[in-house]
Amino acid sequence: MALFIAFYAGAITVFHHELHHWDGYTPASQEEQSLDDAQQLLDLAIARDPAAADFFRLELASDDDPQHTGRWFERLESGEFERHEYRLTAAGALDTGEDTAHVSNFVYRLHYTAGLPNRLGLYTLGVICVIYGLALVSGILLFFPNFLKDLFVVRSGSRNKKRFWLDAHNVVGVISLPWHVVFAWSSAVLAIGIFFLAPFQFLVFDDDLIETVGPELGVVSRAEASGVAQPPLSITELLLAAETALPGFDPIQLRFDQLGDENGQVTIFGTLDSKTLVSNGSITMALTTAEVLNVFDPRDATPGGTFYRGLIVLHFVEFGGELTKWVYFVLSMGGAFLFFSGNILYVETRRKRRQQAQPSRTVFMARLNSGVCIGCMAGISAAFLATRGFAEFSNRADLTEWTYYALFFAAIAWAFCRPVAAGTRELLQTCGVLTALIPVADWLFVGMTPWRSVAAGEWSFLVIDLLAMVFAIVFFTLAGAIHRRSIHGDPNSVWAQQSRADQRVGETAVEGAPAPALIATAD
Repeated sequence: MALFIAFYAGAITVFHHELHHWDGYTPASQEEQSLDDAQQLLDLAIARDPAAADFFRLELASDDDPQHTGRWFERLESGEFERHEYRLTAAGALDTGEDTAHVSNFVYRLHYTAGLPNRLGLYTLGVICVIYGLALVSGILLFFPNFLKDLFVVRSGSRNKKRFWLDAHNVVGVISLPWHVVFAWSSAVLAIGIFFLAPFQFLVFDDDLIETVGPELGVVSRAEASGVAQPPLSITELLLAAETALPGFDPIQLRFDQLGDENGQVTIFGTLDSKTLVSNGSITMALTTAEVLNVFDPRDATPGGTFYRGLIVLHFVEFGGELTKWVYFVLSMGGAFLFFSGNILYVETRRKRRQQAQPSRTVFMARLNSGVCIGCMAGISAAFLATRGFAEFSNRADLTEWTYYALFFAAIAWAFCRPVAAGTRELLQTCGVLTALIPVADWLFVGMTPWRSVAAGEWSFLVIDLLAMVFAIVFFTLAGAIHRRSIHGDPNSVWAQQSRADQRVGETAVEGAPAPALIATAD
């Protein structure tokens, strides 16, 4: 279920930049800010918060976001970090308001934490991805004896729904197997790779692991402040030096370390046309002299550096353009289906075919699967609506997150309060309604209809609204299928239409003991 959340949110995160543009859209157009504006933003931010000079990030303006953005993470006494953001207004003043166009970042966080607290969620999903990789291996070994015979076979007979779910599960899993292998491996490395390196840090490299392998990955040790103040070069001068050191380099982000100190450094991240899968590079320079301290050029990278950066590129879809993003989107949705169908198979495999009352663990699993998976989808759709409805609130980001969690936990509670079939159907219908309202919210709150988005060239609006309508239809169709299954399907199933009393009998029945003959009644 954690993987379902990761994959469903990951499918949306494929279009992270487009979603951020959709979320932060304002009818008033704005020209892309210049490098002089970036310098002014940096100077004003450091003047306001001198402690930010220790480690300051500056995101340069782009086509998707015409504003430069500065970020500083202040370490509090509790050990937590408080995020500060800085922007430059059209009048040249410093804007310290937090970016409330937050839904893209929130869905991205769901992708790598499954909604758990950040560090706990990251490590938990890392361990889950290791188990996920083992499940891929065992699944292929089980499926391999009938590989060619059953590869493209999906038997949709009305009498054996387990066979249908098993066939669909196998087809989706095998066709997308290489992609799943990459994701299982890269997710584990990115999430908990540091734990794999820890023994080498102490036993092999004598506490010098970062100094040894860091340059191959574009990582340089942080500068130690000398205590001697010295003004840094301007952003324009630093970028010109970077272009000289690495021709064709297109900068995206600057990370300043000990800004204003004699030993200050800056690492500039960007892209270049490497003619390879890896196009991300970086340059680390001295802030006061522009002396090049390290260059990561993907064209000259070592095998280890290429492998690591390649995992990142494959995981975050940083190659192949828009077509590759759509391929990843479809595969991610297929992955979510894979985990959902796996849980359905768990329920169907443990079904007691000769008694209407089903084991309590089977009923529990069916309810939890519906509550968590459908609750995640409903919560994300509700977050899309909340970010529009709360656009004028200063705590819009918090309200968006609270809306998701409210829907998520309410869905789980509803799944446990209702019979399995009825609860699943009602949750899918709720999900369909919330998703169908996303285009309506675009029209009501920003005046953007599909035809207006085409006329204005705002393709992110058109794509999101069309996908919302398609998914709403899918949710309502699934709800209808669940309803028909509950009435016309096998009555000896957790999906059969039962009254609450019948369902309680099923939960308390001793496994293997015959239950009274019960007549399926309308819910």
